[in-house]
Amino acid sequence: MTSVQMKRDFSTLFVTIRYPGGSGTVLNRRFVVVFQVNDSRTPWFAALFPRLVERHPVSADQVADFVSRLISGDADPLEASACLTAWRMKGETAEELATAAQVMRQWMVPMDRRFIGDALDTCGTGGDGSSSFNISTAVALVVAGAGVPVVKHGNRAVSSRSGSADVLVELGVPIESGVTWSGHCLETIGFAFCFAPHFHPAMATVAPLRRRLGVRTMFNLLGPLANPAGAAYQLLGVGIAELLDPLAGALARLGGKQAYLVHGQDGLDEVSLNAPTSYRHVRDGQVESGEWHARDFELAPVSPAELHADGPTQSAQHIRDILAGVQNGPRRIVLANAAVALLTAERVSHLHAGVALAVESIESGSAQRVLDQLIATSHPRLREGDT
Repeated sequence: MTSVQMKRDFSTLFVTIRYPGGSGTVLNRRFVVVFQVNDSRTPWFAALFPRLVERHPVSADQVADFVSRLISGDADPLEASACLTAWRMKGETAEELATAAQVMRQWMVPMDRRFIGDALDTCGTGGDGSSSFNISTAVALVVAGAGVPVVKHGNRAVSSRSGSADVLVELGVPIESGVTWSGHCLETIGFAFCFAPHFHPAMATVAPLRRRLGVRTMFNLLGPLANPAGAAYQLLGVGIAELLDPLAGALARLGGKQAYLVHGQDGLDEVSLNAPTSYRHVRDGQVESGEWHARDFELAPVSPAELHADGPTQSAQHIRDILAGVQNGPRRIVLANAAVALLTAERVSHLHAGVALAVESIESGSAQRVLDQLIATSHPRLREGDT
């Protein structure tokens, strides 16, 4: 619920945000954004903010102007905070997300296209509150071991206990080695990690604002839409069911060969084996909806407790165990998600075949070799000339 209370030359925006917690619970967070509304307010804010508060559509020009101002540092922090908060309460549309992602892409450092080909990304929104280990990172390693070029876009933890960057560092991968290193890894190993600060340096101006707000904003949704390699295939985990359609619509507008967006109905931002999984299939600008169950993968159920990790150290141990062939719940959840990733990348035509290919990647040692090669990469030489 959003309300605006006027008092002299200031306005106070009272906001209660509901978002999923662990085990299907719903959490509430109430906070206040105070901003000036007197004659000193900037024209762009005076035009944009009332539309957001009244939950009216925002034009592409207004979206592009707002995102450009934030990225370039040309926005008053109070006004920017008010707009981001009101936008969250209004709800981001597919058109707005696609336009914002296009602006982000204009500011990013792109990966050298000589190395890319038809790559896959497994970057998701995060924010599911499940405290699960880094499933999508493990999936990326398994899928790369199956021969699919992977460009994993990621960052350190913002809304979780362990981001993809955190767990890769714990595993020994030199993620800070720069843009050239990422391209070299894709060319020689078939797996690249694109550390977001290296490829989106302009986002550093937005980071303090996001940290101060402390809740999800539009920018949490833009990372998966701004892969530096322009990945042709995408498996996108979504932490909030209501975001499936806007994100799918944005991907349909942005292009790409094929994408699956998945949301476990137990709140997991991955394919779940504990509850049905809602999915959106994006191809040729069209979006189809559906639902999967554990039986569709011929895999036994996995409880949320089996996937728990307190931080990067526990998450990394889960991944080591999976790659070593340990038979457990975390392995099954990775097999299910890897099956969908392989389906997305058009390496298999059905989920059962995807599970079988993922099993082969693990049991043949191919997935472990991908990780070993990443760890052993000669990064100091490759860092020369990087920024």
